[in-house]
Amino acid sequence: MIGALYFSQGIPLGVAMEALPTLLRRDGAPLHALAWLPLVGLPWVLKFLWAPLVDNRWRATLGRRRSWILPMQAVVLACLAAVAMTGIAAASAPWVVGLMALASLASATQDIATDGLTAERFHGQALARANAVQVGGTMVGFFAGGPGCLVLAGRLGQGGALALLAAVVAFSLLMALGWRETALPEPAAAPRRASLAGFARRPGAWALVLAAFLSAMTAVAGYGLSKLFLVDAGWPVDAVGQLGMAGGAVTVLLGCGGGAWLVGRLGARGALALGLAASGAAAVAWLAQARGWAAQPALMAYLAQALGSFGAGAASVALMTLAMRFAARGTQAGTDMTAVQSARDLGEILTSSLITALAALLGYAAGFGGGLLAAVVTLVFVALALRRPG
Repeated sequence: MIGALYFSQGIPLGVAMEALPTLLRRDGAPLHALAWLPLVGLPWVLKFLWAPLVDNRWRATLGRRRSWILPMQAVVLACLAAVAMTGIAAASAPWVVGLMALASLASATQDIATDGLTAERFHGQALARANAVQVGGTMVGFFAGGPGCLVLAGRLGQGGALALLAAVVAFSLLMALGWRETALPEPAAAPRRASLAGFARRPGAWALVLAAFLSAMTAVAGYGLSKLFLVDAGWPVDAVGQLGMAGGAVTVLLGCGGGAWLVGRLGARGALALGLAASGAAAVAWLAQARGWAAQPALMAYLAQALGSFGAGAASVALMTLAMRFAARGTQAGTDMTAVQSARDLGEILTSSLITALAALLGYAAGFGGGLLAAVVTLVFVALALRRPG
């Protein structure tokens, strides 16, 4: 069920960030209008603002986490069904964007509850595996809602593709409906109400937030920029897409699956450091291409993509394992997890913009050099600030 929940949470983002811009552009929507579509993902950055509400309020008859998971899944399902019936076209764009923004808000809110559920119910090595499911499930959902939706739209039409995605969410909702949430043992002391201040006061909270922010910068630094670099280098768009899909497979299978194994072998901090090192190596490979040092550019591109994809997946699993262990030791798991995730999402959004601006100003080599610098800074920070074994 956990995997189905995370999978369904990634679908709205994939539709909004990948499928929607492509389909609207094909229908003649201007580029300046499409530039605003990434704002649909803002609820994922800002969700820490209402995370305490999700932790503090629930119906006892449904359970602490089901009280939020069920209605939010229903909202996502309704939005996807409405978009399927409306159709994605320039004329219907305001309605479609509004519906996807609502679906993004609902899936971000559901993520707070799902993360809290995972942190409360899994421990030890099972928690590392659950984090692999978390990262991998969300990424697969994103790919299903983005490139997957585009492929399905070519075969089944827009309505059929969106209806199929809605059916996946409906299946996840049915699983959550069939699950009965058992109450957790009450702490000996009276529990405090969840709050962001409560998170900020806990020892190690700010180090974890900064690690999340910096690791996201490292992972994203070369991801979006590499695609722009390859297009300018003369790669066909479909070849760039194939490289991206190959990278996605590496992230899910080796980064997330291997990341869980690495956490068991090296500890979460060791796995995080290895993932960051792989991302740094990817930045070096992209930098070599940008400087014209690569003898076989295509082979180097796939090597760089593989290193970066593995690094991003492994670092995410390790970081989320640290975050969930931290959250599980407190009484407001949803709020604590969301604060860390929001820092990570903010790092991704800021870095995507800043690295692209740097490349526009000083060239691609400077942009990839910035990614390498981010990896070095993050590795030093992890070594100094996250010294506790685990």
